[in-house]
Amino acid sequence: MIERTKQWANAAYASARSAHPAAWLTVLGAVFFSGLFGFLGVRHHQNFGTWSYDMGIYDQAFWLVSRGGQSFMTVRGLEFWGHHFNPIAILFAPFYWLGAGPGFLYVVQATALGAGAIPVYLIARDRFSRPWVALSFVFSYLMYAPIQWISWANFHPEALVVTPMLFAWWFAMRLQWRAFFICVLIALCTREDTALAVIMLGLVLVIRNRRSSVRYDRWVGAIAAAVGLGWYIVTTKLIIPFFNDWAQPFYIQYFYGNYGASMPEIIANIVKRPDRVISDATKPDRVRFYRDLLTPLGGLPLLGLLPLLILAPQMLASVIGLSPYARQIRWQYTSVMIAPLMIASIEGAWLIWRFQVVRKILPFYLVFSAYVSNVAWSPSPISKNYSVWSGSNGPNPRLATLQAAIQLVPPNASVTATYTMLPQLSQREQVYDWPNPFVPAYWGNDDCKRLPSPTTVEYIVVDRYGVGERDLPMFQAMIAPGGPFKVLLDADNVVVAQRVSTDDAVDVAPQLAACNELAARRSDS
Repeated sequence: MIERTKQWANAAYASARSAHPAAWLTVLGAVFFSGLFGFLGVRHHQNFGTWSYDMGIYDQAFWLVSRGGQSFMTVRGLEFWGHHFNPIAILFAPFYWLGAGPGFLYVVQATALGAGAIPVYLIARDRFSRPWVALSFVFSYLMYAPIQWISWANFHPEALVVTPMLFAWWFAMRLQWRAFFICVLIALCTREDTALAVIMLGLVLVIRNRRSSVRYDRWVGAIAAAVGLGWYIVTTKLIIPFFNDWAQPFYIQYFYGNYGASMPEIIANIVKRPDRVISDATKPDRVRFYRDLLTPLGGLPLLGLLPLLILAPQMLASVIGLSPYARQIRWQYTSVMIAPLMIASIEGAWLIWRFQVVRKILPFYLVFSAYVSNVAWSPSPISKNYSVWSGSNGPNPRLATLQAAIQLVPPNASVTATYTMLPQLSQREQVYDWPNPFVPAYWGNDDCKRLPSPTTVEYIVVDRYGVGERDLPMFQAMIAPGGPFKVLLDADNVVVAQRVSTDDAVDVAPQLAACNELAARRSDS
């Protein structure tokens, strides 16, 4: 064993010594990206820049997974395994035993995204046989605005899909199928709908390898597609419904209810009404989305149409869905699209590489496109959008008050907190995003199921800027003299109050009224 370790170490050392300078610059770029955006994320959270959705959701969920037992996310009103299927959360459990939290999630996410530069370099190096050309694609990747926005937009498990998908492609091009399937399995573990990209990846490989002289190489794409299809069916038809009282995934109705109430109905309407899909796909916000995805890569993915098919399901979902956030590069919805876009960019460039003028200008064109778009659209320190990072212009002026408010809440107390306060309190079994549970708001499957009695809430932690006009009278009644809560802190528009009594008129009445209204709406629909 010791001798084998020495041999491996010697081989690694020899490989490192013989590595091209472009390879070393790629590693340095990945490390710099990870360090920069990890630092910005940690500072962002420390300055109360994170939100209940989704940092609070995933911090509580990963904490619950690490403790075993119940997995009901009170932040979201759903079982963790009935919300999305993210088995990669299990890998985080040992770190949560040691005290990991939102800062750690930010660092892991930035590191995983930065590491994607390595397979980008390997894919481009093998394609062009020119390491310096490959380095220009690395620069394009690390400066890609959608990736940097994912680093900002709290934490999402699907952000971890980029690097394994890129490595899966590289291994597939080298016909290293064992490593390919390991990468595919890692990608599938990030979120259930990644399976749709895996299905398309398999189909793309079927087309690419159709003339291979090796029979297995011809069939491996079909195997990958079958694995992806099986994973999607099992997770969306069995696992998620099992933990969701046999209801379909919440996002089917929530995001795609305009096309149907179930997946078969949505697919049927897409097939029956392609004109409607085309109409949606050509609306101004969609066209702007395409521009923001393609321009930083110099439009090259449009030349690599075959690998671009891998992102087709996610793009279709973004185009037809009700959520406007799904077609903006500022959010995590682009995660599954990034690897196919980078691969298509490399393949598209290879298609025109035979022209001498392209060989002369391509690296400069890539660097120029990446730099200009980064300045214009990204959240990087060289961009006009840098101020989106909390703490970028100095510490939050209310930081001392906000920190004092958090310290007043005991570790195991049941608490409801406003949007930016909750991620500081999410590692507990009962923590609710204000105004839950007093008034249901984005809870469960848009119903009152498992919504607890408001009388169970022991503390309220509220930033008054996060209290809407509708809920303001209820909040004021809660903390009024003689009300059910005693104010412990009221400064800089930050309020912490502790329960001292139960007043059904104040506590329960708003919930009952809201739940009755919600039930009536669902009955009418």
